[in-house]
Amino acid sequence: MRGILSDLKLVVRQLRTSPGFTATAVLMLAFGIGATTAIFSIVDGVLLRPLPFPEANRLVTLGDQVSNTDWGKQDPGPVTAPEVVIYPRDTHSFESLGGYGGTSYELSGIGQPAQINGARMTPSIFSALGIAPIMGRVFTAQEDQQKQLVAVLSYATWKSRFHGDPHILGTKILLDRKPYIVIGVMPRSFEFPLNSGRLNRSELWVPMSLTAQEISPEASSSWYLQLVGRLKPGVTPAQAQSDAARVAQQIMRNYPPDASNFRIKPVVYPLQQITVLQTRPLLRMLFLAVAVVLLIACANLAGLLLVRAIRRQRETAVRLALGASAATLLRQTVLESLMISVTGGLLGIGLAALALAVGKSFLPETMPLMDEITLNWSVVGFALALAILTGLFCGLAPGFAALRTNVNAGLKEGGRSGSSGGSHARLRSALVVMEIAIALVLLAASGLLLRSFGNMSQVDLGFRPDHVTTAAYALPQKQYSTQPQVEAGRAWAGGFRRRKGRRVGGIR
Repeated sequence: MRGILSDLKLVVRQLRTSPGFTATAVLMLAFGIGATTAIFSIVDGVLLRPLPFPEANRLVTLGDQVSNTDWGKQDPGPVTAPEVVIYPRDTHSFESLGGYGGTSYELSGIGQPAQINGARMTPSIFSALGIAPIMGRVFTAQEDQQKQLVAVLSYATWKSRFHGDPHILGTKILLDRKPYIVIGVMPRSFEFPLNSGRLNRSELWVPMSLTAQEISPEASSSWYLQLVGRLKPGVTPAQAQSDAARVAQQIMRNYPPDASNFRIKPVVYPLQQITVLQTRPLLRMLFLAVAVVLLIACANLAGLLLVRAIRRQRETAVRLALGASAATLLRQTVLESLMISVTGGLLGIGLAALALAVGKSFLPETMPLMDEITLNWSVVGFALALAILTGLFCGLAPGFAALRTNVNAGLKEGGRSGSSGGSHARLRSALVVMEIAIALVLLAASGLLLRSFGNMSQVDLGFRPDHVTTAAYALPQKQYSTQPQVEAGRAWAGGFRRRKGRRVGGIR
């Protein structure tokens, strides 16, 4: 231990005597590790970390792969309203299985009316997800069957639209001019459905309350709802899929004549997998790109340390002549590299935190699980481990180069390279070749991406997109329940003009 402490003191003194070298090496690694850490925090939050539900590995989605004589094979997708009733009732692989569907409501009665996103859900969804409300309760199967007008609020909606009112339970709100009673508030971290981006998040949840028309035989060919469930312990997705396929055969036998040519194949996916299906390729490519940047930084650091070792060849020769052991010299070289890399890693963590604070708002709206992207302890541990590994590997080349110092030649020639000069030159050449090769790959990839982006930007849209503005509005369903009333509302909106005299496009 004393030997390591004395080596550390020596390394600190040597780095202080070369502030330019130290600052260059630390900043170079800080940017490389910082960029890699920032991207890894996104990869960790979206791809690696389990979904924010208890035992999330048991959560799956159940969707239909639909085909008929005209369509051909289709991708796994939604289910019909009758299947929301049949699959949970007749399958045996799920602890809980429920249906849901996104919708929108006109929220009024609490200040300015607003159009908000919501979700219709069967009560079994809450038990499948395993999240309890922080206030009140969730709706029951009886309330769902009796079509009770009750609602559960999200934490963000409770805070923003109701100002965190502690007496919100029992309050009536108007959804599409119908009075709903607030019976619960979900935790801050609860989000479902797991839609991409921030704009599509559900602000409240109401019972599914399927109507007679929705579960009629005529609805057997209308796919617009989703199923999510929790597998029983020990049941695999493949077993659950076989179980659902048995039920699907019965469903198809009961199809009405006009839907008899439809064929469905139920597909069970882990909820985590289906949530990040579209984002995974982008994040993998992005992480690979920053890993290459870090590799360039490591090559640069190794090159700097190697040049530094060659310049200190006379000092090394003197120390070897005085009896310093090879292990001591190697340990000191590696400690110097570790000191630089760990310092750069700590600075890189700070840069990563700054990048996330500033850059999260610039992430694409298609990015799921935005709230899970944080600089947590696992990400910090990854950054520190990356810094230590970088220091170890970058310190080995100059360390072994120092061990090969020719003592006699170094003392006689004043530190000029002797018989070991050829090996040093080969090491320098290898590092330069590697760095140039990696840089060329990056430049080529960047050029291709820029060219693709340019080609996409120059696609002929069929109209001039400059100075074009779009707008949309929603009419209250109760006040505009008939077609003449809707036409009157459209006529009013059509008279709206911009200041420059151009009509606002996109009115619906």
